[in-house]
Amino acid sequence: MRKSWIIICLVALMQACGLGDHKPAYRIAFSQCVGSDAWRQTMLEEMKRELSFYPDVEFIYRDADNSSELQIRQLHELQRMRPDLIIVSPNEAEPLTPVVDDIFRSGTPVIVTDRKTASGQYHAYVGADNYKIGYMAGQYLAEQLGRRGTISEVTGLPGSSATIERQRGLHDALNAYPGIRLLLQVNGQWLIDVARSQVARQAAQLSTADAIFAYNDQMALGTYQALQEALPGNRIKIVGVDALPGENNGLHFVAENVLDASMLYPTGGKECIQTAMAILKDQPYQRENILGTLVVDSTNVQLMRLQTDKIISQQRDIDKQQQLFAEQQKIFSNQRRVLNILVVSLVLVVVFAGISFYSLKANWDKNKQLEHQNHEILEQQQRILEMTKEVEQAAEAKINFFTNISHEFKTPLSLILVPLEELLKNGKLPEGTHRSLALIKRNALILQHLVSQLIDLRRVGYEGLHIKAKRQSLLLFCSSVVQCFRPLAQQRAVNLRLENEASETTLWFDQDLMEKLLYNLLSNAFKFTPEGGDIVLRLTEPSSDRGWVEIQVVDTGVGIAEADLPHLFEPFYQGENHAQGSGIGLALCKEIASLHHGRIALYSERGCGTTVSICLPGGSDHLSEEEKFVPAFPETERDFHRVGTELPMLDPKVDARAMEQEQVGEVEGYAMNTHSVLIVEDHAEMRQFLADKFAERFTVFTAPDAKEGFREAVEQLPDLILSDVLMPKELGTELVRKLKADVRTATIPVVLLTARGTDEQIRTGLESMADAYLTKPFNMDYLLVVAQNLIANRKILQRHFSSEVAELRPPGYIAAADKRFLSELAWVVEENIANSELNVDYLCERLAVSRIQLYRKVKSLLDCSINDYISGHRLKRAKLLLQQDVPINSVAYQTGFSSPAYFSTAFKNKYGVSPSAFKKNLADVV
Repeated sequence: MRKSWIIICLVALMQACGLGDHKPAYRIAFSQCVGSDAWRQTMLEEMKRELSFYPDVEFIYRDADNSSELQIRQLHELQRMRPDLIIVSPNEAEPLTPVVDDIFRSGTPVIVTDRKTASGQYHAYVGADNYKIGYMAGQYLAEQLGRRGTISEVTGLPGSSATIERQRGLHDALNAYPGIRLLLQVNGQWLIDVARSQVARQAAQLSTADAIFAYNDQMALGTYQALQEALPGNRIKIVGVDALPGENNGLHFVAENVLDASMLYPTGGKECIQTAMAILKDQPYQRENILGTLVVDSTNVQLMRLQTDKIISQQRDIDKQQQLFAEQQKIFSNQRRVLNILVVSLVLVVVFAGISFYSLKANWDKNKQLEHQNHEILEQQQRILEMTKEVEQAAEAKINFFTNISHEFKTPLSLILVPLEELLKNGKLPEGTHRSLALIKRNALILQHLVSQLIDLRRVGYEGLHIKAKRQSLLLFCSSVVQCFRPLAQQRAVNLRLENEASETTLWFDQDLMEKLLYNLLSNAFKFTPEGGDIVLRLTEPSSDRGWVEIQVVDTGVGIAEADLPHLFEPFYQGENHAQGSGIGLALCKEIASLHHGRIALYSERGCGTTVSICLPGGSDHLSEEEKFVPAFPETERDFHRVGTELPMLDPKVDARAMEQEQVGEVEGYAMNTHSVLIVEDHAEMRQFLADKFAERFTVFTAPDAKEGFREAVEQLPDLILSDVLMPKELGTELVRKLKADVRTATIPVVLLTARGTDEQIRTGLESMADAYLTKPFNMDYLLVVAQNLIANRKILQRHFSSEVAELRPPGYIAAADKRFLSELAWVVEENIANSELNVDYLCERLAVSRIQLYRKVKSLLDCSINDYISGHRLKRAKLLLQQDVPINSVAYQTGFSSPAYFSTAFKNKYGVSPSAFKKNLADVV
């Protein structure tokens, strides 16, 4: 109820303020084409004067400027505007007749003025009688010439009705005068310039004429001007048509004796508007409105001029009065609008005051209810938030459980597969036992593959994994995948082939994920294809998508039931042949295809085989920058940093020697059992298994978690640390970061041995500064070779970068405490290499030992004095800085020498050449 009152009041206010939509009552369109500029302007002004009595009429005006083609286009435009009535002043009858007839048939009222159309299809005609005008002109000229003489004509457009009727009237009138003869016809086309040029061209013939009848005053003026130029002083009588008032019009020419007479031709503008309003208001009107005419010559021209001047003056007074009236009306409207606004505003104030009082009272009644409801809503929101948090925690716990349990499967698999590998190497096993062990290994590998698929499905479907695509040949990639299945195809007597029907096979795709996709599809094909069947991996181009490539895996297997087809890509769905599958592979394939912005489809018929189609887009526009592979290392080195599949990037010579001496257990003159390995593993059986394997060649220390592992590493300073990643309390990657950040353990190589094998997890492990990353299940021989290589390379690096005077002697064994002491000593010296005050006292304070202990330890372990040790470090650093083209003075101070001169002396004593000569030799070599 309140809303209705408000709407009513607002509508009333808008109406009172004049804000409502104002539309004209009628729309009248006028297309004018014929006549001189003055005649057209006179007719237009007359229409506007009459329209001033109808302020609610919208007037649309178009001037075709004596062009029939332009007038036709304008009439089509006006017809599309859908006016209520159209007034047409046609230029010519024949060209304009079709378009006027079309408007008439469309139902729009049409008034034809001045000239008629050929068909007569119009609602009303307003204009003078052109036949009568021609007839009166003929009678007037015959009487003026004494009924004897010659008359020439200057006609308008031949096709216009005015020309035809005026000519017919003239000829009919002259037929009553046998003594009058028509001499010549000149086509003036209603225009003064055309008439002047045509008369000038035929002036010699016209010179014999006694009188000339021009069909309008403008052509009559052009005729007069041409004859005066060609025949000065001629006495040819000239009569025109129109007799319009004003300067340079018919009345003016007659009064100035330029023309002898002019036939009055009323414009009919007033009568057109009156007839139009009668039609629009459904009032009686006359279809044929013929306007009167008379002859204007020297006998009545002054009276006509006085009358027209008086009319013009009165019209000007009327216009001024109308303007004043309009201004007063505007002032009145504004005042009335203001008054209405005040009245309506007062009413609105009263109404709104009542509504406000009513609303206030209602609000008072509802406040307590709303307060109670708000309290309940807040309690509900709090409960919802708590439930949401619980759901999120449960979902997170579920995801973590799923991920962790999938990774935990890999540790017992390692404990199964690695001992199996050791047992299968024993050639003395009975054949039955060997077969049983091979069966166990095959099923363990199947279990490993299923666990990997579970992890891959989780990563792709729930962890927002992005592909790492690069541009490569899909044909070569498919060929390598097919080659992997060749032995199985030969064993099963299956015809496996690769076919290429695509013109372009270079695509952007993730090699690892695409390998999983094709492996699953081909594995399924082999599962369900009997011996002697066919399996085809085909590359083709889909007909519906240009620029795409389609991968088809076609087999001639048993096929799939129709009821199973809609569900095959659902995770863990198993159809009729569920005993041969897990329901993971096709779901994983669908997710991989979606990651590549492609699509996958399956077509199968029971007993006729199965076709799986994967469509991939060409180019790289569909890929984001995040989805494109950007190698972190040069392409030739990148694969070596993923140690889960290749050997670590070590010195090739050391690697070869380590492989040759693997059985002897000796590398670079050191017995392998003199080196130590720390194993950090939370799984007790795995920790014990690794300890047993490494104990054959190394001294082994173990730790059950990262915290204990770090303590053991600092205490024992092993030659190698082997650590798991997923451990309680702290991850193995955090342990690596702590080890590499501590100067005591920073140079110890660390191998991460874990079930986490995704690209992102491997990258995270290597970014923690781990030296190698191996995934479970692993090959024990491979792990031992990696350990030997890392230890051997570490020794080479130590000998290369340590001070020459501090190089370790090759004892059979160095205690862990001595290793720790030498490590701390080297770290303190390197940290203070630029300090010229570095001496024995400073080292004793930092290392918390006495001078005698320091001297004894350095002498016994390094066989040199403290000063020689410090000087050797400084000169070694200076040599490196000189190789980097650092100035000699800067090198001296950066390495802790008190002066450049002392530095040059010490450098020359050590290396046999001065620093400047050393730099010069380097420059010459370069």
